[in-house]
Formats: sequence, structure tokens, C-alpha cells
Amino acid sequence: MVIAAIVAGGSGARMGTTVPKQFLKLGDRSVLIRTVDVFVNHPQVDAVIIGVPKEWIRYTEQLLEARYGKRRRLRVTEGGASRNETLWKICQTAERYHPEDDSVLVTHDAVRPFVTAEMITACIEALNGESMETAATAAIPSTDTILHVTEKGLVKDVPSRSSMMQAQTPQTMRLGAWKKLYPAMKASERELRTDVSGIFRAAGYRVKVVPGARTNIKITTPEDLEYAKILAAKADREEGEKSNV
Repeated sequence: MVIAAIVAGGSGARMGTTVPKQFLKLGDRSVLIRTVDVFVNHPQVDAVIIGVPKEWIRYTEQLLEARYGKRRRLRVTEGGASRNETLWKICQTAERYHPEDDSVLVTHDAVRPFVTAEMITACIEALNGESMETAATAAIPSTDTILHVTEKGLVKDVPSRSSMMQAQTPQTMRLGAWKKLYPAMKASERELRTDVSGIFRAAGYRVKVVPGARTNIKITTPEDLEYAKILAAKADREEGEKSNV
């Protein structure tokens, strides 16, 4: 079974809006709906579960029902205080489907609406034939020099850019692995390690990398939103041209 875990617990504080950024409009759809569209329509994804703030659950359910109707394998659940806690709550909700431990969990940020079906497929297939102790993440090569700095703001090291990559989502892992790793983490670790790659590497597990894309942006700031509007307009235009062929 393949379960998509869409993390949509953000409050929009850095965006400076009263509405969480995942509910802001990009053209004719919200950021969240653009993201969910890709997963709902992916042939390998069996269920989609979205973790949102408690006060936005009903609104999200209405949003999804208006778009997709009532679907048994499309659910909304209450998110947590952190990304990891939200992911854990999504996994608890996933138990309603009675998944096996080797089921694939595809985690994704709701505010990365330009994820592609190809990225999702690559992350899922990266686990084919692998043990529970393997995860995968989409990533892109770093175009900037990365500085390793001290707490006092001094450069400690300058890693070679050729070996540096910027992590994105989707990220995949076996459901059984997450059920084992998350409860074993200390509270401080749960706060520090918010990325699947970091959690798996800290446990001594393997993490495979698949190609992401520079357009697979995470909408966090007003500047990100403006760029996203350009990308969305381009995507809508191209989709319209395809439908007219």
C-alpha cells in the first residue's frame, strides 16, 4: 500500500497572513488543492491523508469535498505542534486502512504545489527491493556555496559544493520504520530533526536521493508566493493548451 502524508500544519506566520499559506489561492485553486491534485491522481497512491491545524479541519474537509466529492481514501486529520508530530498523527489515522508495515509512506509539504507525478514515482520506486532501513528524498544540487557556521556566527567550514544538495519533498519510507523510529526519538530530537533524511541517518539507516526540481519550491514568504503565481499561471496555460489539442 502507498499512503501519501500531506503535512499542512503551518500557520502562515512568516507569510504575514491571517489565513495559513496552504489555503491561499494560486489562480483558480488553493495551494493545498494544487498539491493534493497530484497525489489524488497518481496511479500508485492508494490513500491521501492531510494533517491540518484543528481549527481548519472542517474548512479543509469542505474544500476537498467540493473538489473531489466524498472519497473513502482521502482523509483530513488534526496536525501536531511540529512537522514530526503531524506526520505521526497522520500515521495513526492511516491505521484505519490496516496497512502492512512494509507500506510506503510518501511525505510531502502541502506548500510545495509544483511536485510532479514523476518525482512521486521516483521516490516510491527508490524503495523497491530495499529493507525497512532505507528512505528516499527528492533533492537538487546546491548552486550556492554552503557555510557551516558556529553558534557565534563564524564560518567553521566550507564544504565542497559538488557534494552538497538541497533536500525537498516528497520523501519516502516504510510505515513500519517510522513507527519504530518516532517513538524512540527524544523530544529534543523530534524538534531538531524535521527531515526524514536526518532522522534515518541519525539511526544509521540509508537515504537514497532522487531528482527534484528547482520549480518544486516551498512557499514560505510573500516573495515565494509571487513566484508561485507565475509558475501556476504557466502551468495552467500549458494545461489549457493540452486540453485544446
